[in-house]
Amino acid sequence: MELYDVSIIGTGSALPELVMTNADMEKLVDTNDEWIFTRTGIRERRRLKDDQPVADIAAQAAKKAIESAGIDPAEIDLIIAASITADLVFPPLACMVQREIGANRAAAFDTNAVCAGFLFALVQGSQFLQTGAYKTALIVAAEGLTRYVDYTDRNSCILFGDGAGAAILRATPHQGERKGLIDFDLGSDGTRVNVAICPRPTAPKAWLDTLTDREEVTPYIWQDGRAMFKAAVNGMSESVKRILTRQALSPEQIDWLVPHQANLRIIEAVSERVGVPIERAALCLEEYGNTSAASMAIALDKWMRLGHIKAGNRIVFTAFAGGLSWGSALFQM
Repeated sequence: MELYDVSIIGTGSALPELVMTNADMEKLVDTNDEWIFTRTGIRERRRLKDDQPVADIAAQAAKKAIESAGIDPAEIDLIIAASITADLVFPPLACMVQREIGANRAAAFDTNAVCAGFLFALVQGSQFLQTGAYKTALIVAAEGLTRYVDYTDRNSCILFGDGAGAAILRATPHQGERKGLIDFDLGSDGTRVNVAICPRPTAPKAWLDTLTDREEVTPYIWQDGRAMFKAAVNGMSESVKRILTRQALSPEQIDWLVPHQANLRIIEAVSERVGVPIERAALCLEEYGNTSAASMAIALDKWMRLGHIKAGNRIVFTAFAGGLSWGSALFQM
């Protein structure tokens, strides 16, 4: 079977207008700017208005990526949306985006890998294109996490924000050096579901009680911060190392690390362990917080538009998530 190269030909992102600063958080819980920033690296996060759907910012990000790529929406034949906070149980968020951008030829479906959603969707989409099944794909990740935040829990409410990011992938005949997705490493451990959880209101309580020993399980985001920190650092670091070993690459040969934006301390620890300096990590954490599946897509778009990530660069995406899930992907731009 002939394998095609896959290029990222455009990116886009969209953030709600409403800004929640650390000073705003001080009004809600017992905290302050210094406490939040020194522990997380976050100063601001964005929040959707009550009447604004997640599908709206998803479509905005998609349209910006399409404009960046210079293509007609009709050229898109695959849409994969990553989200844990889509507005509807069904139809998929991807179909809502398809409707808004006019990509009428595209097959559309959602994927749920929590904070690793963009990474998993990027791998999925790239493989569809590498085999020649499709030529042009839209990968979009969008979240309205603030609708699932307990604003009385100071350990979690300070972390999360809303936002969306997107990328256009294009398959081209392979010529010379391989481009696009070179290697990936994905993993999950469902036995550790209790480390991070956000149940639907309709989930049976007796069943939920078998998943966690918490006295009260509410329909809000909850995580064991210490366990999540350790799992994130280990999972992301070891995943990146496996790829570097398989590809016989040194850390110096990686131009950019594009990590999930959860906590600056996690990113710094991963950077140190894998040997890619923090100066070569694409960050958007300080201004947007943890936007779950959207975080890497937003960071990628920011660094692309700043002109830091260029054609020919070798970049590594890496993420961790509730599940627990983790993974990395090596991409040749």
